[in-house]
Amino acid sequence: MKKWFALLASVLVVFSLAACNSNTTNAEKGVIKVGVNLELSGASAVWGVPQKDAIELLAKQINDNGGINGKKIKLVVYDNESNETQSMTVTKKLVEQDKVDVIIGAGTTPTTMPLLPYIEKSKVPLVSVGSGDGISSPVEERHWVFKTPVDNEDISKSIVELLKKENKSNVAFMALNNAYGESGLKTFEAVAKENGITIAAVEKFGMGDKDMKPQLTKIKGLNPDAIVVWSIPPAASIVNRNYWELKMDNMLIYPAGAGSNAFVELAGKDAAEGTYVAAGKVWVADQISEDDPQKEILTSYLKKFGEEASPIDGMAYDALLLISKAIEKSGDKVTRESIRDNLEKLENVVGVTGVFNLSDKDHQGLSSVDALVVQVKNGKWVIPE
Repeated sequence: MKKWFALLASVLVVFSLAACNSNTTNAEKGVIKVGVNLELSGASAVWGVPQKDAIELLAKQINDNGGINGKKIKLVVYDNESNETQSMTVTKKLVEQDKVDVIIGAGTTPTTMPLLPYIEKSKVPLVSVGSGDGISSPVEERHWVFKTPVDNEDISKSIVELLKKENKSNVAFMALNNAYGESGLKTFEAVAKENGITIAAVEKFGMGDKDMKPQLTKIKGLNPDAIVVWSIPPAASIVNRNYWELKMDNMLIYPAGAGSNAFVELAGKDAAEGTYVAAGKVWVADQISEDDPQKEILTSYLKKFGEEASPIDGMAYDALLLISKAIEKSGDKVTRESIRDNLEKLENVVGVTGVFNLSDKDHQGLSSVDALVVQVKNGKWVIPE
């Protein structure tokens, strides 16, 4: 009988230890698990693949330098296949199976928006690389959600500022027929109206469309001063190529969503010539002043990432940068809650995309100053004169 009691006691000890181990936090194990939900295949892979590379670059740099407060970053990466349903599937896997401390992603507005109710319910901090303003606002409904791209409203302000500078007051608007395009249209219409810019036509197209000449032909007949195209590659590049094939000469402007190296590659060097993109400073880092607060990080980023660096991957790099700063502020007690709370307290964090100042009223932290408009001239990106 005593032997049975001894055996039972041993079993209970084993189960007790297992239970304790299962409740051990990632931080107590010496790691911080960062989930990554990106478009590594499908229509938006031109975004997702370089974004993954940028995140891995910074994670390696952090770990090679001893981690954050002695804790290493462990990335758990999944492909959402540029699909909204798959984005939700991998997010649930990251939260419920992998028990990550924080999530980066998704990489687009359409693949991020469906996640938000689940994220709020699960209480896991998420830093999206999608651009839609509704991702991180209103803040009272996005307690656990942050993002790194400049808001569409601020991008619209930069584009309108360029239009006014060039005395362009009559524009046509083209957009993807999805959440990203809808967000861009809504914000651009409001900013344009406030500044006396008339929108002569609105044309939409699908992410998988291969020919936008019908929409462009309608716009050509109206002969607006400029065309604003709210899209990402490859669709954005097809619009650009079709525009060139139709021999149009209206001012052509894109938001930061087109800020991928694939944009020019897919459109073709000749077709891209003269195009404007509100893309920030990555492509023109050698042209900004030495006293620019971003000069140092942009120079370093370009050196480490290589000539393929672009605004798109920079946004993902910044997502992990902000997370790393929040982890650092958390000290030894790193939890989902501490990461969320400290993301909200970050000030003057100089990133690749801009200088971030987050708060309990702003979960994005950039402004129109960070949406610098650049232009393709002689096959290179320049700051317009």
